[in-house]
Amino acid sequence: MRRTLRALLLTVPLTAQAEPLFMKDMVGDREFFDPWGVGVDFYTMEQDYGIKSLEFQLPGVADIDPDLVDVENDLSHVDIKLDAWVTPFLNVFALVGRMKADTYVDLSSVALPPELPFSLGTLEVNYDGTVYGGGFNLFYGTDRWFAALNNTWTDTSLSGDFESSVQSFTSQPRVGLIRGNWIGYVGAMYLDTEETHSGEIDLGIPGAPTIPFAVKLDTLEKWNYAIGMGYVFSPKAHLSFEIGLGDRTHTLFNFTGRF
Repeated sequence: MRRTLRALLLTVPLTAQAEPLFMKDMVGDREFFDPWGVGVDFYTMEQDYGIKSLEFQLPGVADIDPDLVDVENDLSHVDIKLDAWVTPFLNVFALVGRMKADTYVDLSSVALPPELPFSLGTLEVNYDGTVYGGGFNLFYGTDRWFAALNNTWTDTSLSGDFESSVQSFTSQPRVGLIRGNWIGYVGAMYLDTEETHSGEIDLGIPGAPTIPFAVKLDTLEKWNYAIGMGYVFSPKAHLSFEIGLGDRTHTLFNFTGRF
């Protein structure tokens, strides 16, 4: 699942007086970004998961074929991101935020012994927590176009119905055009997430025992496409919006101020 968070690079030329922290001579008299930034990201995503392993301690039930179990995940996420332009080609950042997610594991295809007076339906795992992460942007461009590669690593401290953990890595290549105050781009998103849950399922049937389980999930489709646009209000403030298309979908809104 993806817990994750997406850090969006909005490549806009700013004031001529601004400069990166190092290798300032490479900028010359060209316009560049103010070196420090504070941003807010709001992110949503829907995706399918693949099952790496699934364990049930239920008498009479053989090993479950992961290919017969469908897993869906919905999440929303908000974070604050601090960034700095270290060189004209390298931006580094750190972030902290909150996320909320629901994962649905469809167990209706699991065959149970006929003597059991119940059936397995969909296991719903609800959880939320604090997201920590960081990464870097590689960038090259002119006053008319740009190319960028964003890489983000996140980990999440979770609370919820079960013992859960989520780690993810995201890589986002983008190319785009700059026209006045507007920016448009296309790109892709690579997402590799590992999510684990363990605990006991209460079937809600009087006299029925709880069922211990453990499941390890990962991203089913690693890649999806993305398109986005941004607007520069001033050298100190800009916003952007992105949507992701394909087998995995997402939306990303970002507002960043620079100083």
